[in-house]
This record gives sequence, C-alpha cells and structure tokens, in this order.
Amino acid sequence: MNILKKAFDIKVAFTVVLIQLSLFSSISAQWNFAISTQQEFNSNPFRSVVTDSVDSYSDFVSSYNFGIEKEFNGFNILYYGNYTGFKTAQDINYYWHQIGVYQDTESFIWGLYFEQRINKEKNNYFDYLNYAGYIRKSFKVGNINWKANLSISAMDYSVIPDFNNWVASAQISGNKSFETKTTFIGSLVFNYKGFKDFTEETETRHGVEHTYYIEENVNISQIEFNGRIAQSIFEGTGLALNFNYKNILSGSGFSASLIESTYGDMELYDDPVSQEGYSVGGMLTQMLPSDITFRLSYYYYDKSYPSQGIYLTDTEYDESIARADEQSKFSTSISKSFILNEDTGSALDLMLNYYVIKNKSNSYYFNYDMNTISLSLNYIF
Repeated sequence: MNILKKAFDIKVAFTVVLIQLSLFSSISAQWNFAISTQQEFNSNPFRSVVTDSVDSYSDFVSSYNFGIEKEFNGFNILYYGNYTGFKTAQDINYYWHQIGVYQDTESFIWGLYFEQRINKEKNNYFDYLNYAGYIRKSFKVGNINWKANLSISAMDYSVIPDFNNWVASAQISGNKSFETKTTFIGSLVFNYKGFKDFTEETETRHGVEHTYYIEENVNISQIEFNGRIAQSIFEGTGLALNFNYKNILSGSGFSASLIESTYGDMELYDDPVSQEGYSVGGMLTQMLPSDITFRLSYYYYDKSYPSQGIYLTDTEYDESIARADEQSKFSTSISKSFILNEDTGSALDLMLNYYVIKNKSNSYYFNYDMNTISLSLNYIF
C-alpha cells in the first residue's frame, strides 16, 4: 500500500508542476521548459546472469524529468533533473541533475557542464560528480560539411575513488549529401582516459583472490571510427546503416567488471573506452498517416575487454583469457508529436518503445537477456 501511495504522490506532484509551468510559460516566453516521464517494464534492469537455478530480476521503472533553459546576452544556461524510481527495488532509487552554460553561433559552440548522481545508501558507490567542457567548430571544405570537436571531462566517485578518472577526446566528422537523397557521414575519434587516484587493485571475489590491474598500464588510449549511410527510399521512408570500429592503442583500462551493474550509468559496468571491437546495424524509419513515426532497428556488437579475465563458473576465474562479448539489440518504436502552439513552439511528444538485448559472453557473469517496453511522454513549452 505504501508503494502505491508513494507512486501516486510522485505522479500528483509531477502533474502539479506541469500545470504550474504551463501557466508560467505563458507569461515568461523567454524561458524554455521541458518536462517528461517514462514508465517502463524491464525484465532484467540490472543485467543479471540467467542460469537454470537463477531467474532474472524484473521491475517497473518510473522516470520523471525536468529541464529549464534561458538565453542571456548570447549565451544560454540550463538545468536538467531526473528522478528514477523502482516499484520493487525502492532502496536504489536515485536523483541525477545537471547544470550547464553554453554559447552557440552559426559555426562555433562551446559549453561547460556539471552533473551529479545521488543514490541511496545501498547504492551509494554510484554517487559521482562530473565536470565537462567542450568546443566545436563547423566549417566547409570541398563541398563537405565538417565539424571539429574537443572535449574533456573529470569523474569523481565519492565512495570508490580508485575509479576517479579524466577523459580527453578529439573528433573530426564530415557529412556529404547528394541529389539521390543519399547522405554519407563519417567521424574519427581519439580518446584518452587516465585514472587520478588509482592504486593497485587486488580483490577477493567468489573465493578467488587476484590482482585485476597494475598502475603501469591502467591509463588507456583508443581510436574510434563511425560511418553512416542514410538513404531516402520512398516518400516518407528512410533507411540508415551504421558501422563503428574501436581499437585500443595503449594501456588496458580500468574495467568495471568489479562493479555490479546499475540502472542508468554504464561507465562502471561497460566502459566504452576500455573495450575494442566493432558494431554494425541499421534503422528503418517510416512516416505513417497523421504524422505518426514508426522506427525499426537492429545492431550487432562484437566487443573484447583486454583488461578483464573471464569467470569460467560463478567461482572460477582465469585472468589469462580476455573477456569477449557478442551482443544483439533489437528495437521498435512508434511516436507522435502534437503541436500545441505554433507561435511558442510548445509540443507534446508521445512514444511507445520496445527493445531486446541479448548478450553472450565467454565470461560467466556477462551472459544476460533484457526485454523492455516503455511509454514516454514529453512536454516542451
């Protein structure tokens, strides 16, 4: 009964805020507001391994989001907040928020951001502060539209400082469109990740003691290539094909296989910089009557983790063999936008989404399936 009451109270508060901000926006058009909610059923939100004797852990997940932005003399400030709650696992509900400032011109943009995740005591090892900044320049050379991007971020974990890190990234991307309604997009990215407070990591897990990492090789550099081909097939029908390749140039990274999966943040569980491999996939988009959008997508990932050994069973660990995963993602969605006021740009977006993830690994604890269905409501005013 308490669960239902708490859920009801949150939804009532969310509705009240929505009404208040709607009234406020009519007298303060210089502010931009967005408020949204997502209601989701997830068959395995924490990516638990499924065996003959252990079932995956399912839960209902409710997410409530709020955003506000205002322009001041050529630059913008913003604030976004998100509260995520679980129907059953209420002791790991959390709040995430971000404050930022950016300036956007026709060919140049810069931004500075601060974000924080606040968890309950049971899940507080996911508490973090993140500071980030970026600059991006757009230009045109040889009838190709280019973008150059530089960014740096610093992550501080209050409970697990060994994972504190900074990431520097440089990216160049270009796109070219043709009269055949074909667009080619490509990008090259260089990432470097360093760990600020690292000490040699030895841990006993499932009765096995071993050294996961040594300080000399934990910092890591990686190169990444992304390619995309988008083609208009028929009126209202489009197809996009994507390819991604990652290669580690030096170091091993500091893998988060030490940390159990949580909902929402993946760096500690599946760090994108501490892995290499490729992915291929595509998305089909179809415009239906009444401006309804239907999307269907599939992606395949082949990933390896040089910094991780493998669990042969729930207790046996072999650090001489690197973990390797194959993952398939399928999703389909249907969405509809309702324009409420063309003068102010206010709109209501509704989306129903379903996706499936199947992860196969040579490491015992990383074999999992996930099925999710969600309904999202986004109000922009």
